[in-house]
Amino acid sequence: MDTNMRNVIFYGAVSLDGYLADDNYSLDWLFKYNDEKIMKESYQPFFEQVDTVIMGRKTYDDLMRMSDEFPYPNTEVFVLSHRKIDSKYVKQTDKPVDELVKELKEKSGKNIWIVGGGQIVSSLIEHNLIDTIQIQITPDLLGSGVKLFQHMNHASRFQTIFAKQYGELIDIKYQLKSPTA
Repeated sequence: MDTNMRNVIFYGAVSLDGYLADDNYSLDWLFKYNDEKIMKESYQPFFEQVDTVIMGRKTYDDLMRMSDEFPYPNTEVFVLSHRKIDSKYVKQTDKPVDELVKELKEKSGKNIWIVGGGQIVSSLIEHNLIDTIQIQITPDLLGSGVKLFQHMNHASRFQTIFAKQYGELIDIKYQLKSPTA
């Protein structure tokens, strides 16, 4: 693998039992953790290394309901959807996510952030296209909702390269192990 290739990273928060959102696709359970330190020490340095964002349509719609301002105006943003999106900030595509990521990895640039959701992340892991997973785990048990990892047909091996506690959140970074490691 070319060492100059861009990294594909999932960065996001999950509940202790692995959910991205509750049954209503809500993140309300997460918003109680308004920790400036994790934003300054984890998110901001991460985001400075990103110039491309990929998300699913549901994530995009939820994001736009939460904010009046588009949060990633200076990045190239792809939304996977069969329905047209009327936004100057995003490129709608119905291309399979693995094809899109393979094309983007071949182009020069910074890292590629997979914002959501679980089906996209799981599909990319199955295609060995997620290089890094960085998650902030909360002490919440949601019991059901939208899982980060959906059903996958094969196992992948990641190694822990970083872990730090921020209040009640644990920030953990995993790197995909090479098949020969």
